[in-house]
Amino acid sequence: MLHTSSCRDFCKVLRIVLATQLLFTAQAHLCPLQAGESALTIKVGAGATAQERRIVPGRGEVFSDCATCPQMVVAPGSRNGVSIGSPESEVGRAGSEQIRNVDLRPFAIGRHEVSVAEYTRCVEAKACREPEWREPGGEHNIETGKGVTYRSIAQYLTGDAQPIVGISWIDAAAYADWLSRETGHAYRLPSEAEWEYAARAGSQSPFWWGNEPSRDGKVMACCRGCGSERDGSGLFAVDSFESNPWGLKNVHGNVWEWVADYFCETPEGAPGDGSARLDKRCSTQSSPEGLKVFRGGSCFYEPRQMRAAMRLRNWPDFRNMTIGFRVARSLAH
Repeated sequence: MLHTSSCRDFCKVLRIVLATQLLFTAQAHLCPLQAGESALTIKVGAGATAQERRIVPGRGEVFSDCATCPQMVVAPGSRNGVSIGSPESEVGRAGSEQIRNVDLRPFAIGRHEVSVAEYTRCVEAKACREPEWREPGGEHNIETGKGVTYRSIAQYLTGDAQPIVGISWIDAAAYADWLSRETGHAYRLPSEAEWEYAARAGSQSPFWWGNEPSRDGKVMACCRGCGSERDGSGLFAVDSFESNPWGLKNVHGNVWEWVADYFCETPEGAPGDGSARLDKRCSTQSSPEGLKVFRGGSCFYEPRQMRAAMRLRNWPDFRNMTIGFRVARSLAH
């Protein structure tokens, strides 16, 4: 049995070791389970090197399946269901934000948007195409093309830690498929319900921190009116700004994020288990069928458009300097 002094020394060393490992969040592991919490055992790592690890969902504990894979956190299941959408009283609410209830099982989701460095690995493996701003011979290539859209923000596009933009829904899905093959885990785009649930992290306000785009004068995001130095002019690195209570970065503002679902204006026919709507047919629809959804707002849109419930859509092959994505990973239960 260890003496008290030895225990203290052991714990001190343990904290130092955990703090130096990228795949661990020391504080979360050293805290006891709270009422209603339970740990999940998941496989972490790629292929034959994967090992079991116990993670408490909702604590922001970070894991990654390889050194250059996206950092992931685990969202808890919604034991008694959860509401997705916004109340009619919410300022800026759109008609397509009708409230629906879903039951969600725990899932992993990207701590931040997929970065340029992460996506570039897929391009180098010839499993993903180049983003629009780097496309050889393309009009929007920031070095050789005639287009000025991407070139106007070139300094905010190329850094390894910047969010990848100029990719379509098809490109985002291809990256998730490649990551699945590389790691042996089920990577994918999050569903709309998963994305909003994880973005809210237990809140019901327009933004996870409250009702206003800033909090007590503190800049919380990048949007056209958020108060950051890049509002309407550039993008921030994927790990910028404060994390929400579940550990996610930049769910409001910075770049829009593709999700898996087809867009329908009403919730009729949407899966009750929170999975993605994979049928493009809608019961009632004024917009064309076959559009894909993106969420979260961007530096170039207003605060009302980065609310947790806000939904925009476009064709699966649409590319733009304001749209990126983050991945999700299914967990074995």
